[in-house]
Amino acid sequence: MINEAVILAGGISSRLINYTCGKPKWSLKLHGKPMIYYPISALRSIGVERFIVVVAKKWVKDMNKLLKKMSIDYQLVTNNHVERENGFSFLLSKEYITRNYFYLSMSDHIYTAKLLLVLKNRKYSRSDLVICGDREPLFINLAEATKILSDKRENIIAIGKDIRPFTHIDTGVFLINKRIFNIAEALSSNQDKFTMSDIVNKAIKNHYYVRVATIYRGYWTEIDTINDLMAVKRGNRRTVLDAAIRSIKYEEYMKELVGRKIILGDETIT
Repeated sequence: MINEAVILAGGISSRLINYTCGKPKWSLKLHGKPMIYYPISALRSIGVERFIVVVAKKWVKDMNKLLKKMSIDYQLVTNNHVERENGFSFLLSKEYITRNYFYLSMSDHIYTAKLLLVLKNRKYSRSDLVICGDREPLFINLAEATKILSDKRENIIAIGKDIRPFTHIDTGVFLINKRIFNIAEALSSNQDKFTMSDIVNKAIKNHYYVRVATIYRGYWTEIDTINDLMAVKRGNRRTVLDAAIRSIKYEEYMKELVGRKIILGDETIT
């Protein structure tokens, strides 16, 4: 069972800085909960027990305070060089990973557990890296989104914001074999800045097994700009937030039933 996840929260939220009054994006409240609460809750619902959270140095204390309130097992990793992009943040998590496979999520993406369940399909079990990709996304800005080009067997050919043509949109949720850290280390030694997309493209070039797990019209979104944030709060993306909230409440309800061994009809949940 995959029980570890890396959460990348090392950015400086430059496009939202005026709105946030200098606070980190992941701390913004959505329906009374900080943004990072939603990816963590989705991951917890499928069995993730330990979180490695990479955060910018200036916000380590804030993140620590927030995660303590969530009552989770976590390891905070400080990023002193946020200018090196999210690929470097990913690399910083390496020494804290204890299993061969783990999940990776962006802290500013909201989604339901169904996206994660797609990654658990057996057909991806021998892959080095799998990205959940949406072929018909409904709740994102295509111009801002990261695109994926894959073949008919779901092998990824290329990834990037500006690639044409493309087959999927990157949802920001990954299943990763720790072998991928070799790629991140190689990039880090040769260039100052590198992204997760750079890591994926380099892995493809080096013949790693890189795939996309396909969904259609999934309940997920990403928040990069003020327009994105407003769309989630009270616009057309509110649907995603509501779906995430319902999913979390359902999982909490089922866990409560299991804990109490409540009898339903002729069956006992144990």
